[in-house]
Amino acid sequence: MKKLTITLSLISSLLLVSFYSFTANNITLNFTGNIKAATCNLSGGNNIDIDFKRLPIDLFNAPQTSSEWKPFNINLNNCSSFVNQIKLTFSGSADTTDETSLYKNLGTAKNVAVQLQNGDGSVLLGNQKVLQVPLNGQTDAIIPLRTRAFSSLGNVVPGSISANITATITYL
Repeated sequence: MKKLTITLSLISSLLLVSFYSFTANNITLNFTGNIKAATCNLSGGNNIDIDFKRLPIDLFNAPQTSSEWKPFNINLNNCSSFVNQIKLTFSGSADTTDETSLYKNLGTAKNVAVQLQNGDGSVLLGNQKVLQVPLNGQTDAIIPLRTRAFSSLGNVVPGSISANITATITYL
């Protein structure tokens, strides 16, 4: 009987040693980081100023008359590889003579508005209109646009032309 007790003590001691060898201190792992939205860089800043210069009043004597188109670009570069398409939503104060394609002149000239289109004129970009541009695997995008002064009614009263149009960019 004594021998059995010694054996049990030895087995108990081995179990205690085994138990302690599997017990350890807790280690806390802390993870930090940032998730960056898939975007592009806007080249040239957030503001694009288009100057119509001095326009002769006789351009706008009749209804449905306009100045020449002024082309300009929105340039995006270093686009994330996760960006497949760029969606631009244009917004501003719509002109009451044509709310789908004209922006209200906030300057002092009367009976004149500002018109915005894509570069080839196939898409009217009035208030809340959308232009979608596929990237096709490219990391840079040049988005050609054009604008002009436009009179739906004619008989423009001289003064300044001013319109603020915001392009909200969504990356898809």
